[in-house]
Amino acid sequence: MVQKLYSDDFFVSHEQAIAIEPRVPQYAYPEHFHDFNEIVIVTGGKGMHILNGKPYDLHAGMIFYIEAADHHLYENVDDLVLTNILYRHPDSFHFLNNISSLLPDRETEPDTHWCLDKRNFQQVQKVIDEMVNQRSLPAVQKESLFLQMLISLQQGRYFEQGQGKTEDRIHQLLRWLKIHFYEEIDWLQLAEKFSLSLRTLHRHMKNDTGYTPQRYLTKLRLSEAYYQLCHTDKSITHIALDCGFNDSAYFATSFKNEFELTPRDLRTKPLVQN
Repeated sequence: MVQKLYSDDFFVSHEQAIAIEPRVPQYAYPEHFHDFNEIVIVTGGKGMHILNGKPYDLHAGMIFYIEAADHHLYENVDDLVLTNILYRHPDSFHFLNNISSLLPDRETEPDTHWCLDKRNFQQVQKVIDEMVNQRSLPAVQKESLFLQMLISLQQGRYFEQGQGKTEDRIHQLLRWLKIHFYEEIDWLQLAEKFSLSLRTLHRHMKNDTGYTPQRYLTKLRLSEAYYQLCHTDKSITHIALDCGFNDSAYFATSFKNEFELTPRDLRTKPLVQN
């Protein structure tokens, strides 16, 4: 028998329209459904989510939307970390109206799993932290924060698989690279993932960014390395590996060509005080 989860077990009162439920970690959980809706943000690890019989691979940076009648479960989890944003029927809100316009329409957007770009991911996390740390906020402020989150999710979400016009798929691919730049990239496979030919990928990336795909990828990696060198205590070799460089000598050469100083020079360079 499929388990049903009830809002009374998660919401403090019937007046409460929104609840935050972190899962650190999310364990394997059998098939279930709710009497409330849910937005789920994957903040770490990986696993398998099966929604209404359809499997989805989960990784950090993904979001998905669960309606009350949906049946879903989690399995094959590996350090999976989730933030669940529970919300009642839209009519339960005191100050918000027509939030459905900020949610995916199942009829026109049947796929429920999306990726979230880095900037909006950070904005959403900031809003969630504020909601969690200030649980005694009045309803008007909580609903205002929830609205901010919905707007950021709508602005930043994109399909991992390419859909739409060529320009849309190129932009989806560029956003995907900003999240997955540290991975080993097979450009032919990536082009196929976003329903593009390799020639189209090269041409449009050069037009949009001014760089070849590999050069653009290297710049993303170097930018992250620069940040980590300034703001973490990780070793230079560790940072190089974290950012997708398998060869520390190549990393050092690329870094110097990009920033006109070596990683070690940056580490020892005094910070300029404004």
